[in-house]
Amino acid sequence: MTAEQRLDRLERVAKLFVAAGIRARRDMRHLDEKIGILVDAQIANEEKFAALADSQRRTDRRLDTAQLANEERFAALADSQRHTDEKLAALIDVVRGQNNGQQT
Repeated sequence: MTAEQRLDRLERVAKLFVAAGIRARRDMRHLDEKIGILVDAQIANEEKFAALADSQRRTDRRLDTAQLANEERFAALADSQRHTDEKLAALIDVVRGQNNGQQT
């Protein structure tokens, strides 16, 4: 191989390196853009998840409050039902006494 052939070969190799470098830089820029898009999406998702977690905490507090109120209402209803049952039992006793000819 002559010196000129070697020089031509070296020039071709150098051109291939330059082309590969240009391609690599273009690909890196493209990847940087994609990474930027992913980072922006991740930030937006984290904000949405934080808002969702806050909303869930508010909902849990409201449910806890509603549950306590319902438990109080059910206790009052059970107490009222017990009083009603007592009064009904007393009325039944009075009616039975009247039906048996007994006056109380």
